Amino acid sequence: MSIELKTCPFCGGRAAMKAVNKEYGFTIWCQCRKCGARTEGYCPDMNHEDDTITSIEECKDRAAKVWNNRAESANETAEGGEAS
Repeated sequence: MSIELKTCPFCGGRAAMKAVNKEYGFTIWCQCRKCGARTEGYCPDMNHEDDTITSIEECKDRAAKVWNNRAESANETAEGGEAS
């Protein structure tokens, strides 16, 4: 499954899903390829073998949701757009 990431809200660059496995654990986040802006990291539960893939997918979804979340512009709010 491919998760669509919006462009960077700061520079307009393309974003990528990143992951690393270090001594503190496996971490997933989204990061701009141009300016380096990023979300916080999400750590899947790797202790339950039967649920590992599901936990990784949930962390990918959380990172993408945070990356893709955008504040509404003043124009959208003034034109009657709903705040979320």
